[in-house]
Amino acid sequence: MHIVGHEILSRGLEEDGSIIPPFKMFEAAQIRNKTFALDRACRLEVVKNASIIDRQLIFINFIPTAIYNPEHCLASTFTLIQELNIKPEQIVFEVIETEDVQDIEHLKNILNYYRSHGFKYALDDVGVGYNTLNRLLEVEPDVVKLAFEFTNGVSKNEKQKKVAQEMLTITHRMGAKALAEGVETEEDLKCLIEMGYDLFQGYYFAKPHPEPLKEIHSIYV
Repeated sequence: MHIVGHEILSRGLEEDGSIIPPFKMFEAAQIRNKTFALDRACRLEVVKNASIIDRQLIFINFIPTAIYNPEHCLASTFTLIQELNIKPEQIVFEVIETEDVQDIEHLKNILNYYRSHGFKYALDDVGVGYNTLNRLLEVEPDVVKLAFEFTNGVSKNEKQKKVAQEMLTITHRMGAKALAEGVETEEDLKCLIEMGYDLFQGYYFAKPHPEPLKEIHSIYV
């Protein structure tokens, strides 16, 4: 196995140096009507940090409900990507599935805007929350990420296997890549490989690091 890409994470810092998880940051921003400002700040900081990644994919989270007009809201992000000479085909904008997108046409408009500029996009946490497998057919992502709830322990749970297989079938039917996130054991990894998954992510490979890893060790093949 080799490293295909990196998901760049955003975290805040308390005054004592402890980490603020993203859901708390965005909860506070939502209360203050600052969701777009925080989402934009995170995107720009992620792009800056991603400039050290050479040829691998760069996964960047975004909140679709924070973007009201793609051309206006994403202009600064696209400009920075150009200034840093990051190739558009390296960037995979990742829809955060915890955001309940009521207007599917608005979401499709955003995703089509990404694709028209050479970027890819992914759906995150598929299988939980408001999202259904059938919605995949509507937005036609490049990458579909099966949620932790269905990968963790999948080797021993038939219900999880069923969901994982259904998602894989639909994803491959669209010509997209199926990514299993939250992989933490060799047994689950082996099960997902045998099932036919294309990409894998999780603590089994590595925990978050301040800088992107260049290689991974002791991995089941």
